[in-house]
Amino acid sequence: MDKRIEMEETGLSDSEIAFINTHKHENASQLILRAGQFKGLDIKKLAAQIISRQKAAKKLPEWYANEKLIFPPALSVEQCSSEATARFKASLVSGKTLVDITGGMGVDCFYMSRKFGNAHYFEMQETVAATAEYNFQQLGAANIKVHAADSLAALEAENIPADWIYADPARRNEQREKVVLLSDCTPDIVSNQEILFENTPNILLKTSPLLDIDLAARELQNLKEVYTIGYEQECKELLFVLDKNHNSAEFTIKVRILDDQGYPLKSLDFDREMERNAKVTYSAPASYLYEPHAAVLKAGAFKTSCERYALNKIAANSQLYTSESLVADFPGRSFKITAICKPDMREISKHIGGDKANLTTRNFPAKTEELRKKWKLKEGGDYYLFATTLSDNTRVVIVTTKAAT
Repeated sequence: MDKRIEMEETGLSDSEIAFINTHKHENASQLILRAGQFKGLDIKKLAAQIISRQKAAKKLPEWYANEKLIFPPALSVEQCSSEATARFKASLVSGKTLVDITGGMGVDCFYMSRKFGNAHYFEMQETVAATAEYNFQQLGAANIKVHAADSLAALEAENIPADWIYADPARRNEQREKVVLLSDCTPDIVSNQEILFENTPNILLKTSPLLDIDLAARELQNLKEVYTIGYEQECKELLFVLDKNHNSAEFTIKVRILDDQGYPLKSLDFDREMERNAKVTYSAPASYLYEPHAAVLKAGAFKTSCERYALNKIAANSQLYTSESLVADFPGRSFKITAICKPDMREISKHIGGDKANLTTRNFPAKTEELRKKWKLKEGGDYYLFATTLSDNTRVVIVTTKAAT
């Protein structure tokens, strides 16, 4: 039988909810210092809820709006999927039964469960599982069954037929080290693929964007697709789709840059063979400059970006592209070039009319902050500077403004 904590111990009282609503925009540390003013309330507990809710306001708007939900510590909120990326994952799956073998806060399970008749959520930490069960109830997700248990042991002991299994394995240690292998994560999906495939034909695996895609591809069986997920200006996560019936060693890489609702704003599909064979042309900066989104760079679509959008690279290693006419659907940022000058502040200031601009360095022998300090350049404004190296090894600053798309 699954272990449970009584829901009465998990939920918030009406007075606690009222306190959180009254003070949800305040500094939680200041509330703790004033704890003596609030009789009969555990202010440390409520301050922690306020901090977590403040973290969740933009990331998880639907959860934030539900005043009855219990939030985990702020770090867990920072590390969980956003509502946008969770909604996108839900668009990839459907069927009768979902099994989430890594539980956690339950954001992904909640949104994906809407595409299934029923869902099984597994989490080994009892308190985490109990909180997730309580939250699912408040959110009306009656089709999710919570198991405070070891998912792999449960799947091995008794078959749970599922249309999809979802996994978001955690790093084994708490050090912020680069994840090189999937076997560095817990649970070890690589060693347990056979068990998983005995229960489902489809696996959706989420990992950190730090993971090396090609190393992971060599470890995984039946890899069909890899998604690099972009949200705002970051590559937020990688998704690996494993299909038991996909027996080819080839897989498709899919870049998806999402809006706040999880719908793709920009997309790019390719594979490694396409990237190897893509034709690249070079030229000096023309009328427009393009900076690929971080998700495009993570996917490794360096040559493909050139060929697919009929662009020229300004240099082999700069990963900046240019064209004479504006390409509206490029998966990244687009800029109108206004000037090209020497990397000297006296020259730069002539083109930006002062000492304020946004600065990026690409293939340049100095870091952004070093140049800002050297040039006494303030951040912000309408101008975007790219300190880079051209194909003839000339170091320049490309002065741009955002292109109207």
